[in-house]
Amino acid sequence: MRRALLTSAGCALLAGCGGAAHNSTTSTVPKSTVTTPNANAQLEAAVRKAIDEEHSLSVEVLSTNRLPANQAVIGGPALAVLHHSIVERQKEGVRVRVLSERFRIVGIHLDPSYTDATAVVLEDQSVQLTYLNGKPRGKPSTAHERVRLELHRVGEAERFLVWKVTLL
Repeated sequence: MRRALLTSAGCALLAGCGGAAHNSTTSTVPKSTVTTPNANAQLEAAVRKAIDEEHSLSVEVLSTNRLPANQAVIGGPALAVLHHSIVERQKEGVRVRVLSERFRIVGIHLDPSYTDATAVVLEDQSVQLTYLNGKPRGKPSTAHERVRLELHRVGEAERFLVWKVTLL
């Protein structure tokens, strides 16, 4: 059971978090509107921002087991996995305390349509399961995870949502 909780903690840490009532859609952006090198760099920066925001939010969710209602960085299957992880931790009466971490974006690929992106991230982390009263449950655990994130662009804005998380 502990391994399952740590795995769900790791997935949640990398999957991010979101609001339960968040409905988002993506639309196709005409390629001709974003073909300059500067636009490409701006979209890549938007992808990096979404990944960083999702990561920060996920660390918060691990320690609180709550989804902020007004988040705008995750949706789709990634949000469903996160919900499931939170429910499992609540059933077990535990939270996850991140003791240390090293989070790094290894690479980003923008789809030629400019509506989707994929990224690979690495995370070395040390976590401690704690009971809801704050007392440690077992010993700290460490993990080295490599994850592929799929992101969808929100409309024509320079904003992306983390949509799917796959452990590699």
